[in-house]
Amino acid sequence: MHLLQLLLLATTVSINNSLSFYSALPKLSKIPSRPILVKYGGNAMTSPDLAVKFASDIRHLKSLGFKMIVVHGGGPMINGLLKELNVQSSFDEETGVRVSDEKVVDCAEKALSSVGKGLAASISKDGVMGVSISGRDASLLRCVAKDVRLGNVGEVKEVNADFLTKLLEIENVVPIVCPIGCGLNDSDETVYNVNADTAAGAIAKAMNCDLTMFLTDIKGVCDEDMNLLPKLNKADIDKLIETNVITGGMIPKVSYALQAVQGDGVAMICDGRVENAVAREVHRIYGEGGGSGGGSDESGGTIVCE
Repeated sequence: MHLLQLLLLATTVSINNSLSFYSALPKLSKIPSRPILVKYGGNAMTSPDLAVKFASDIRHLKSLGFKMIVVHGGGPMINGLLKELNVQSSFDEETGVRVSDEKVVDCAEKALSSVGKGLAASISKDGVMGVSISGRDASLLRCVAKDVRLGNVGEVKEVNADFLTKLLEIENVVPIVCPIGCGLNDSDETVYNVNADTAAGAIAKAMNCDLTMFLTDIKGVCDEDMNLLPKLNKADIDKLIETNVITGGMIPKVSYALQAVQGDGVAMICDGRVENAVAREVHRIYGEGGGSGGGSDESGGTIVCE
């Protein structure tokens, strides 16, 4: 069999497998009028197979009528470009945030832009149009410096929700946001490196998202015995932080999740290492007999609400 025939066969098998998988998911009982935001990063981004399935999930949900927004990271890609260009960088010991001078931010913007364009191309099939945008476009993410020690690391103060709303009104468009921000005032020409979780939380709050999903490299928030905690509210989270059950990098995750759900939406911290994690969770939450329980099958996850 020739190579072209093998490739066509593999593509056909992949499409058939995807159709079979999606048809087996719980039937939807509702589609919210408000957007769903997915923060995309970790293994879901760096594994080629998981990346293909992520793009397929976004297309599938968009085709059903969900308003989808993607905010992506790209730490490994930034590290690679910094190394390639021999640009020195470091991480702040207290916060774990990358100290970002102008050269580092320039590399971050280039690397993240490449990630966004690649993701847009992957999603743009079957009539769905992924559109890669920067937080600098239309002043989407207006920022101030988070801490003078961190250089040009941005804290998001304003989100141009009108711009994103107009994009979502275009049929079949999925905005894909690169977390690079601009200054709060027109006179501030600083370019800011923004943590992708921070950007996701700020956008979700501004857009009043119905669901915000943070894909991670763990199954969700766990107790001291590493058992998944399927649902948490602010009081639960405060207590778990106080008792050192939630520590380290999970603290900002749950903080950004809480920021995202100010109102009546929910957020979910879920395992991006699981194939088709996004479609699984959305179909469970909005499916017949479903709900925001989290953690009921192999993909797992922790629902965060106020």
